[in-house]
Amino acid sequence: MTDERLNQILKQALAPEIRDSEIQIRRKVRKNKMNAKKIIAVGLATCAALTLVITGGYFLGHSKPDENGGRNIFAITAYAAELPEKTVSGDVIGLNSYSAGHGSSLFLDQRFAISGKNISKVKISTDKCNIYSALPIYKGDPDFEKAKIGEVSGTEMYEMIVDEEFEYDEEHATEPTSFHYEHLVVEGNSYEDTYNDKVSFGMSVPENLWSDSYDLREAYWSDVDQVNGAKITIVVTFKDGSTEEHHYRVNTGRIYVPVDEAGFLQWDQLTRFLTSEEESSGDVPCSYGYLLEKID
Repeated sequence: MTDERLNQILKQALAPEIRDSEIQIRRKVRKNKMNAKKIIAVGLATCAALTLVITGGYFLGHSKPDENGGRNIFAITAYAAELPEKTVSGDVIGLNSYSAGHGSSLFLDQRFAISGKNISKVKISTDKCNIYSALPIYKGDPDFEKAKIGEVSGTEMYEMIVDEEFEYDEEHATEPTSFHYEHLVVEGNSYEDTYNDKVSFGMSVPENLWSDSYDLREAYWSDVDQVNGAKITIVVTFKDGSTEEHHYRVNTGRIYVPVDEAGFLQWDQLTRFLTSEEESSGDVPCSYGYLLEKID
């Protein structure tokens, strides 16, 4: 999809005449082998359902942190990236919304990555609900063929991601479409493994806590609120054997989605909730979900 076309779609989505509609923008094609898990619109603009399906990659890409020298440091980021110069170790730089508008109660939209220098191992735990991990799987990776047939257990899934938009017509019907998968795994209340800058993490709501409301938006928002107040503990082990531990509070609400000068929504720059004035205005881009607050 060209930038011009995407810009047109986003501007239409934010147009005043439809600002009271829910808007769902999906930048992914799902290959969901689970039994009708709740996947519904969270919304942007007024967080309220004009459906716009946008295939194509969403992430800006992973840049590998510099691990050659420098002080031991880590921070919570939207995706693995170099940290700003004045970052204090343990800081929360921001989260991303991986699907730009839709949610699954088992794999809540907002994700975070751990970035830094000299990181050897990571442990993440929560005292409420669960943690899930997400790892991209590309052609040539050991799990690619397994992902193609959807070979999973009850606590994981492979999701197919279309890397670029294609027009399905007779002329191009036989052309291959570029895609990869994501391996999503509910880790339980604790995850521990060697550091991998390609892995991102999110909160997962156990099925027994899901809302039974017939209003899908109300049900999803209620499910999101199940993680409100959870305390996440992150312990990082560095290559010299030293460790660093910080704690974070999970807060839920309407998250402000920034818009750049060209009119594009910045789904990888989620840093704050709407102010009371912005909530009152009803026309500010937002998504219902959670953010992390460093508490020590």
